[in-house]
Amino acid sequence: MKIIIIGGGTIGSAICSQLVQEGHDLTIVDTDQNILNEISNICDTIGLLGNGADVSILREAGAEKAELLIALTQSDEINILACAAAKKLGTNHTIARVRNPEYSELMRLLQNEMRLSLTINPDLAVAKAIYRMFRFPAAAKIDTFCHGTVEFAEFLITKDSKICGLELSYIQKMFSRNFLICAVLRGDYVYIPSGDFCLQENDTVCLVASEEDLPHLLKSIGLHKDPVRNVLIAGGGRTTYYLMSMLRHTKIKTKIIEKDKNRCLELAKQYSCPVICDNGTKQDLLLEEDLEYVDAFLALSDSDEENVIVSMYAKTIAQGKIITRINSMTYAEIFKEIGLDGIVSPQNSTVSEIIRYVRSLANAYQDETSEIESLHRFMDDRLEVLEFSIKKEIEGLTDIPLRILPAKKGFLITCIVRNNRIIIPSGEDRLLTGDKVIVVTPQGLMKGLKDILH
Repeated sequence: MKIIIIGGGTIGSAICSQLVQEGHDLTIVDTDQNILNEISNICDTIGLLGNGADVSILREAGAEKAELLIALTQSDEINILACAAAKKLGTNHTIARVRNPEYSELMRLLQNEMRLSLTINPDLAVAKAIYRMFRFPAAAKIDTFCHGTVEFAEFLITKDSKICGLELSYIQKMFSRNFLICAVLRGDYVYIPSGDFCLQENDTVCLVASEEDLPHLLKSIGLHKDPVRNVLIAGGGRTTYYLMSMLRHTKIKTKIIEKDKNRCLELAKQYSCPVICDNGTKQDLLLEEDLEYVDAFLALSDSDEENVIVSMYAKTIAQGKIITRINSMTYAEIFKEIGLDGIVSPQNSTVSEIIRYVRSLANAYQDETSEIESLHRFMDDRLEVLEFSIKKEIEGLTDIPLRILPAKKGFLITCIVRNNRIIIPSGEDRLLTGDKVIVVTPQGLMKGLKDILH
């Protein structure tokens, strides 16, 4: 497809890299020539210097014939204008990144009138990810599928884990809950494991279970920690704003440290929680605010460096969950090696959502039998988990026992949702029209369910 990307920052360049791998024809527009040069060195793209909301620039970029325009600049206003102008010129679909909380309600009201195909709010997505972690603090990551009825959780296996040293087939028999360990990250390699796979210390596992079964399962296998009840947050930016909106209806007690006086006043006015106007990296201040005893410490400033440094310090004394906001995931592996496993990233959430939309769009032109409903990435982006809805019969796939499907290696059907019933499938189960199906693969580039077949 012909795709135009407005804004070549951290998220723009990450999306460029992914979409080039998937074979799309890209043009990227930015006001900084250095950014365009960097992206051109990495990706096979056309770079265009200029303002993405300028109609003449959009025409030069080929907006009249583009299938999709993605606006990702730091300015919400430019993103919205660029999408509206591109739509007028003839671009079929548009995606805008809109971060300002003041625009959230407006965009819900005007999305159809503005003819935006999709609006993305990275800070809101990160806040939702943190909120999910509060339910299961032992998880490095947790995401939901099928409207929240199915949950995928990523955990580290320690030497004290009840399932360390056991084969997966034995683990499945140990517990009555309906679940599946569907992927294991060991070193740099992701395994789609068979029943004789034996878990080891420092393995990262990805498991799937129903929303109802997951908490009981985690208690049974020794991967449970009590839900978060009190939180200390360093940084009062947009992510904190959205998170506080979610927490206001809970019993979780929160305290915020923010050095910008105006932000402090806004937060104090908006939310009934203590807001301290100071630098959240001060060790003495953090100790005074009981960092050692809180259930969760969140480093959510706008600076990656500050977040990493203060999280490393918190790791040495805090007993609770440590969650670190990172804009760029370039050094994610290093962060995990030093013990920062609760990493949340606006870049990751935005890239995953846009890739899901692009693949759904590409698949719609080639195949009407299935559609991608959601896409999330686990295990340092090495594993993709995709939810499909089966719209029509798929020759060679539907109504055939899974044990005899001619499936490619590296793809696993982990869950079927049929009439609100969750099925962890066996070899005798079949896919039927109307099912929701969740597939895991470390190989990526999956656009439709047919892709799992030889």
